[in-house]
Amino acid sequence: MADDDEQTNNILPRRTVLYCGRCGMPLEYCEYSPDYETACNPWLKKYDPEMFKQLRRGSSAKTAAANKPEKPPRPENPWTTEERLTEFYKMYVPEKVDNVPALLEKYAGKEEKLFQALVQKYGEEPEDPYDAYDSEEDDDDDDEEEEEEKDDEQPAKVPSASERKKRRGAAAKNEDVGVATRVIVQKIAQKKRRQLTVITGMETVPGLKLKDASKAFSKKFAGSSSVKKTAQGTDEIIIQGDHVYDVAEMIVDKFNVPESAVFIDIGDGEIVPLR
Repeated sequence: MADDDEQTNNILPRRTVLYCGRCGMPLEYCEYSPDYETACNPWLKKYDPEMFKQLRRGSSAKTAAANKPEKPPRPENPWTTEERLTEFYKMYVPEKVDNVPALLEKYAGKEEKLFQALVQKYGEEPEDPYDAYDSEEDDDDDDEEEEEEKDDEQPAKVPSASERKKRRGAAAKNEDVGVATRVIVQKIAQKKRRQLTVITGMETVPGLKLKDASKAFSKKFAGSSSVKKTAQGTDEIIIQGDHVYDVAEMIVDKFNVPESAVFIDIGDGEIVPLR
């Protein structure tokens, strides 16, 4: 009797298999039929629209995954100033690449001014693969969020007058307990005289998208700018070059951040107000 019970427990549950009315194969194998597009698809769309959508969605996902190019590994370090200038000349005036060492010697300590002049004359700098790697990840995250939003879309429900009143009260209460705006700008020195300007706390600025701010900084200072995650899980904006005070002024003027909320890290852990 115990053996019969054990055999009964090992029996797999019955499964209903749906077959295509054109090729005769199970629906999930229709895509391998030579008449899939001309016969199977129209039949399935007519007689089982829901299954048609599911299979089309799965097929599109497989195709996208198969066609997606393999992402190269991230470079270990960002470009040096010499590599940055070399890539710039390769893009616009390749015949001047041999002049890079002499230019760097001539403009030692004034590299950022050199880049600003070159950008004004020729155009934007090529993007450093080190910075582009994070930008691609941000774009992928945005695409995934957009897809999730589309999947979750539901017909809008018009709120009643009482509901609107409650929402206004809740919004006002949330604003009262909102996070205080506090932005810190600092300079970080790297190898070979490379300077970076790092901004933290921009996520505390109400209504500001960090990617938009990063693009504005890149355009203003004619160099690379990107949004990165810190080890603590917060966001920071990293700009090529030493622009600490200009960046702080831009944060106040362009993004309407109060001067009292902008601070400068002058080193050794000492943080002072902008003014």
